[in-house]
Amino acid sequence: MSARNYKFGLLLSVTLTGMAVLIIEITATRILVPFFGNSIFTFSSVISIILAALSLGYYFGGRLSDRKPSDVLFFSLIVLAGFTVLLLQLLNATLLPGLAYKLSMINGPLITSVMLFLLPAMFLGMLSPFAIKLLHASHAEKGVGNAAGLVFFWSTLGIIAGSLSAGFLLIPHWGVSHIVIGVGL
Repeated sequence: MSARNYKFGLLLSVTLTGMAVLIIEITATRILVPFFGNSIFTFSSVISIILAALSLGYYFGGRLSDRKPSDVLFFSLIVLAGFTVLLLQLLNATLLPGLAYKLSMINGPLITSVMLFLLPAMFLGMLSPFAIKLLHASHAEKGVGNAAGLVFFWSTLGIIAGSLSAGFLLIPHWGVSHIVIGVGL
């Protein structure tokens, strides 16, 4: 594979996984609202848990990429993230309906956000530092700052696209279950 194709593959991956994070975050509120209402507790819980998961992912992804910088591991993390998104859908369909009614409107959204969204967002968060490491290793002459800038630029474009597509296209036309399964796949 040429260096140009390699770089394109890494940047496309962080763009698509950035999209996935925001699509999950926006659909997360739609998952919880029927059980806990359209409240500040629901929105604050989702946003906080996604951000906490991303920060954990950045930390662990950075450490793992320093120990084992490999393309196979990078793409395996994407597959693992996909499986956890599919697990999220399974838990949403089977566990959430019975559990949610046993939890309060205040702590319920936080507890279920941890259960449903922590792992997928953490694994997706591991990808940015990993991509920076791999991109820098393949283009060391350009510097780590260049690699980080490219990864965050393309990841953020994916985040914007994920936000807009979730709100204006996916949720109005597909429904939450189909969206979560699609993101997982």
